[in-house]
Amino acid sequence: MEDLLAALIPILLLSGSILFVGFVVTLGSLFYFRRRSFEKSTYKQVTQERFLKAVRDKGIWGEYLTTRQLEKVGGYGKFVINTYIPKARGKGLTEIDVTFIHESGIYILESKNYSGWIFGKEADRQWTQMFKNRYKQKFYNPIKQNEQHLKSMERFLEGTIGEEVFQSVIVFSERCELKKITVDSSHVHVVKRNDLRRTIKKLATVDRLTPEQVDAVYEQLKQQSQVEQEVKDAHIESIKSFT
Repeated sequence: MEDLLAALIPILLLSGSILFVGFVVTLGSLFYFRRRSFEKSTYKQVTQERFLKAVRDKGIWGEYLTTRQLEKVGGYGKFVINTYIPKARGKGLTEIDVTFIHESGIYILESKNYSGWIFGKEADRQWTQMFKNRYKQKFYNPIKQNEQHLKSMERFLEGTIGEEVFQSVIVFSERCELKKITVDSSHVHVVKRNDLRRTIKKLATVDRLTPEQVDAVYEQLKQQSQVEQEVKDAHIESIKSFT
């Protein structure tokens, strides 16, 4: 028996080493291809975010994955990330995660890179996120949150773009499950990220903007995304004081 164990130990050690090396190689390859994809993305060109920062920040990574879906939508379109525009009501600025300016309309996207089960109605003030261990936590209704963004964008572009072109899209991670979501407004859509492209394609049945209008709105909003760090910090502080 001892002789058998003595003979097996080198084999087991070798097998373990091979498995470990294979795991490291697989992990390294995944990291390499994920980084290369990020560095070549339009999101990287637009934001100049560093890969290591993006992959550690679930909010940034969620925005990046959302824009990858937008890049697959046919037709003429451009997107702007983290746009700061004056609030439609009150003082200060509001920040819009992703604005997709497309020939079929302007899509105001709120990215929620959440996991777990999601429950909520359009009329509710708060929605619920529940995990497998039954732990629950509340978060502000993203439809109401994005409606403020949409109204601010309508006002910001007032006189150049009509209200009928705007759509509000709440984008949740593929890691969550939308359990009981009730939406009443026709311009509001709550989807998981892997359904985003399909949803926009269904909405993109009519061209409402010319390529020239798409370019003009893009240039106007791009200026609002290239703000000083002080503006971003002030916005974050205003959110903290609100919550």
